[in-house]
Amino acid sequence: MSLPRLKALGINAASITYDAREVLNAFSNAHNIQYPMLSDAGSKVIRDFGIFNANIPPDHPFLYGIPWPGEYLVSPDGTVRDKVFLPSFEHRPSATEVIFRNRGVDNTEHGVEIKSSVLEASITLSTDRCFSGQELGIALDINLKPGWHIYGKPLPSNYRVTELILFGPLVDHLLVELLAPKPKLLTALNETLPIYEGGVHAIGKLGIRWSPPMPAPFLLKIACYRAGRA
Repeated sequence: MSLPRLKALGINAASITYDAREVLNAFSNAHNIQYPMLSDAGSKVIRDFGIFNANIPPDHPFLYGIPWPGEYLVSPDGTVRDKVFLPSFEHRPSATEVIFRNRGVDNTEHGVEIKSSVLEASITLSTDRCFSGQELGIALDINLKPGWHIYGKPLPSNYRVTELILFGPLVDHLLVELLAPKPKLLTALNETLPIYEGGVHAIGKLGIRWSPPMPAPFLLKIACYRAGRA
């Protein structure tokens, strides 16, 4: 999500890492970073927040001191409104996931729509750009015509439950939980079954499969710099 779009939503972006001020300045200048990059020397703030990655041994010159990668959404009064952290440095949440969950779907640019004679449905991603190992927000919206219904869980095996399934080489995991359906007696079937009528809305997570990145020369320079300071 671009900085102008975040600001339009009333959100200011900033990052905090364990890197030295000199490293952050060099990185910011090289990549024209337009938001504050804060240096947490000695990982003090990272430790205070309880997100210090203790799996990295102290003798590792490059990675020791890193936090678990994550995002915070903080209100002006300092209240943490939301946070997303993943269990491995290989997987990173997208800032759009947090915004998606808190501000809802505000566009249809990153989705697809399905229309039939009985329903209209849309599947929307929080962004149209991602990288290996990233986790995105995903929304499912279904609007049924009057007199029609779809099934929820639990359901007998001779019926088909409503669920969202994505598959492909880039899909690592997908979690979309629908609200509980309402049981209803269907007189034509003489059965009481869990159904959805009207509108169905759900927000979830889509994980992009991680793959090892190509070696980056600037990472080697940072590693040498940190080793020299150790």
